Amino acid sequence: MLRERRNPVELDSIPDKLEMLRENLKAKDAAGIVLSMSTNVDYISGYQSVMDGWHLAEPLSAVFIPLDSKRPITLFLPEASIIGLVVASREQSPIRFERLRTFDLLNFCITARAQDAHLALTEELIEDLEQYSKVIDGECAPDIIESIAQCLQDESLTSKKVLFDDMRVALSMNSKIDQKYGDGLELIHQTRSVKTAEEIAVILESGAKADRIMSHTVSKLKAGARWNDIEKSVAHFMIEEDVNPLPNSPMLFGGSYDTIFRPDLFRTSFNTPFNKGQIVILETQGIYKNHWIDINRTAHIGPASSEYRAQHQLVQNCLSEAAKYLRPGQNTTQICEEVRNGTASALNAPDKLLMVIHSIGRVPLESPSRYPATGIHGATEGFSIEESMVLSLDCLYFGSKLGPSHMENVFVIGKDNTTSIYKYPLELIETE
Repeated sequence: MLRERRNPVELDSIPDKLEMLRENLKAKDAAGIVLSMSTNVDYISGYQSVMDGWHLAEPLSAVFIPLDSKRPITLFLPEASIIGLVVASREQSPIRFERLRTFDLLNFCITARAQDAHLALTEELIEDLEQYSKVIDGECAPDIIESIAQCLQDESLTSKKVLFDDMRVALSMNSKIDQKYGDGLELIHQTRSVKTAEEIAVILESGAKADRIMSHTVSKLKAGARWNDIEKSVAHFMIEEDVNPLPNSPMLFGGSYDTIFRPDLFRTSFNTPFNKGQIVILETQGIYKNHWIDINRTAHIGPASSEYRAQHQLVQNCLSEAAKYLRPGQNTTQICEEVRNGTASALNAPDKLLMVIHSIGRVPLESPSRYPATGIHGATEGFSIEESMVLSLDCLYFGSKLGPSHMENVFVIGKDNTTSIYKYPLELIETE
């Protein structure tokens, strides 16, 4: 049975996302997609839960997007979280959906439903809650899986292929209601990698934020300065700029290093004061309006040698050359290989130049490459660049003779031009 869409809620701001997603669904011959990974739910609906920060393995929300635009886009959330929709709307961050399905979360919702003789809701709040209650379908389900299953049954879609970004949810649907299913993770990553005008506007804002953060970081960097103090200062500055720093540190590389990283590759420990002659990798990372900031520059404590300056300039030339080829239709691996076989061959240890191009957005690496995108094929096969992608170009040189020279920029891919969102110079930073 095709259920009539009623009382649409705040969908005007995402027509481009829905159009791209539905085009990809049609190409996969799918009747819809169920998204239950928190970043994907947020991408389509704007819904976030405080509990997303718990990093639970099980979904706490979901959204169903049907191929047929006459069917409703349904948001699944705990019944006790409906009040969060009111709060989000009042904060001018409305959640986008057309119908609601609710479920119980442990005994939280039971507690929320319990009577409290001393609780007096305002008329305005009661009216707001009543508006949302009008778009709830069905009864409150005992869990999210039951809620999704009931929705697909009511929409008469069990015999049609529905995609899922979480295959455990898909297998649960197949076991419970004999749902025909397919893997939708690559499809949603493909959709997310092409940005809407609204997303690009936010990303450009994040670029200006990153430039200021990098400038602040450099202003604190000098001989005798302690890395821990710099990190605290950078984190505070980020927060003042409405940027959420990484949980453990606002700097991916924790200071300078000698010849190797710790086994996890991208984290070093540096707690003593800086000395002249040290090289410091500055990769400030944080999240601005749900979009990732990823800027990388290299600093030298005190004046650098002419030989090191020349090395850094060579790495910079590699990045600038690769950036010229960031155009729709180009393959990311072929771009990197051309530079590695040309300009990069003049480095002391050419094979120690790590060059990679990846999509960036809600997460720092949302590559449209086939799953698992982080495998070697993600670098050796690459992907075809499309207009409106936002791509990070990493040029990270790990040569040990003179020390490392790293840099990274993020680019918006236009039809006829490519623009870096970061304006902070790529040149070597030489401090006091």
